[in-house]
Amino acid sequence: MALRSATSATTDNGALTTPSDGDGQLLRYPGTRKEAPRHSLRQSQFGEEQVVRLMLQELRDRGFADSYRLLQNESGYTLEDEPVARFRNNILAGKWAEVENNLLSIGIDSHEQVTAARFIVKRQRFLEQLEARQLKQALLILQNELSNLTDDVTQLHRLSSLLMCPTSADLRTAAEWDGSEGRSRLLVLEALQKYISPGKMVPVRRMETLFSQAVSKQCSSCDQHVRAIDANNLYADHVCPLPLFPKDLRIVLKGHKDEVWYVTFSPDGRYLGSASCDKSCILWSTEDYSIARRLEGHDYEVACLAWSPDSKQIVSASSDRTLRLWDVETGKSLRVFSGHDETVTACKWLGDTGKILSGGMDRKVIIWNTDGEVVKQVTTPRVHDLTISSDCTLLLVADDKDSIHVYDLTTLTFLYTLEESTIIMSLALSSDARYCLTVLKTGGMNMWDLSSRTRVREFKGHVQGKYVIRCAFAGIDDRLVVLGSEDGSLFVWSRDTGRRVAHLEGHASTVNACTWSNNLAVLASASDDNSICIWPAYHGAPGHVDKAKITTSPLPSTTSLIANVMGADHDSEPEQEQDDDEEDDDRSMTSEA
Repeated sequence: MALRSATSATTDNGALTTPSDGDGQLLRYPGTRKEAPRHSLRQSQFGEEQVVRLMLQELRDRGFADSYRLLQNESGYTLEDEPVARFRNNILAGKWAEVENNLLSIGIDSHEQVTAARFIVKRQRFLEQLEARQLKQALLILQNELSNLTDDVTQLHRLSSLLMCPTSADLRTAAEWDGSEGRSRLLVLEALQKYISPGKMVPVRRMETLFSQAVSKQCSSCDQHVRAIDANNLYADHVCPLPLFPKDLRIVLKGHKDEVWYVTFSPDGRYLGSASCDKSCILWSTEDYSIARRLEGHDYEVACLAWSPDSKQIVSASSDRTLRLWDVETGKSLRVFSGHDETVTACKWLGDTGKILSGGMDRKVIIWNTDGEVVKQVTTPRVHDLTISSDCTLLLVADDKDSIHVYDLTTLTFLYTLEESTIIMSLALSSDARYCLTVLKTGGMNMWDLSSRTRVREFKGHVQGKYVIRCAFAGIDDRLVVLGSEDGSLFVWSRDTGRRVAHLEGHASTVNACTWSNNLAVLASASDDNSICIWPAYHGAPGHVDKAKITTSPLPSTTSLIANVMGADHDSEPEQEQDDDEEDDDRSMTSEA
């Protein structure tokens, strides 16, 4: 452990003498001398020893050798005692036999931990022997030593396969290991430190870790957080400028001839896609928010869009019971997907698998290849909305009643159901698949924690009753929640506190959908007033945006509000079938030929 001298003394000429304890026994610690009187400028809740040792570690790691020695001398503290220092130096020098001997004297608590530590050391020794092309010695280590330290047959087989690597370069690639001249020994040291008391051996980069934790805590406590900050600035606490979305700064896009029902940014941030009641889709360039492509071909309203992961294709879902696949570069329709018998209400791209998932009011969820072939067709409840996790392992389906049906997407097997109090109009899933938002027909939006399957928060303030309004997560790590309103406004809440952080007014009619771009730090909203609004975050509008597009004037009202409920007539509410006798069947997925 780190030690501090009990007393220090000097001769008349100032030379260092060796301190002694009260019984006259000499204490020979490195860096001990008579302490000059010190006057602390403040009190601290943290012990002096810990603070000084962290400073010593930082000075040593940054190469301030003289300052490191001076602080040791002045404070009387050492970063590490002699056995620990010897242990560290032997690891970095690759003296593995001595390292194994050190393990017995370093103070590891249990036999199990010693065994685990020895495995780490011998694995590194095995790899270094292979790198040096000492194959016989490596094989002996594997057979006589490593195999006695673990029951993990898979790992042992993987290590044995490395014996077949023809060159050292092939070994480093196959083992995902950067060699004895790289950082591998430092990584061994870090791995072994978890078995050693931090009082004896300060964890690697401890001060930097504390700095990172402090910055992360400040960001997670900030309701306004929408963009990564300069984590290198330690001089001041993190504070996001207010307001989050300045009300006097918005960009209004007009290109549709009827209500806009859906908007979504491309993964690369280059385009904003919009879908409309006018049967068309528009791809807007986010460079100057001009129309890049107009996609036409559907016979009825377009309700939903989904981008391919590489942003080169986009799929649209329509009330005409079809989906269409479009080439973004040319704007051409590549494929028409026909297989639904009623309105297609939702579509998603299944990651980089080259497959597309769609759901409709016909109680079907279909998985397609991009060539139009049906890969899988399964029976579900009537689909008001659906969403999938970013890793394509979970599927959530909101039926036309009050339930969310959760499935394992990899096997299409039913997992469980979440029950709401009324009809669910739309869903959104956080990128980590922990939180699910549900927008309810009677007003209000709930957030579910899927890990505990409980409602954890309710968001209020918006007007909801007739129309399908799609919600969204926004901001860094999905810390914001966004929803439109039938009064033409847009609401932004903090996900974790439920506090409303923005109320955006600019549309003249119902705001049907919203979407967030992390690349651009902007929010987009789509409305029944035929327009789209772009709301830059507090950092302001992109400098290349034409200022003529920025407006604060009210948008013209539409003569009537048309119900954009999926598959419903313009002046009707969503069809609700109460097939109580089929309820049990609705909660399971059955594969169809």
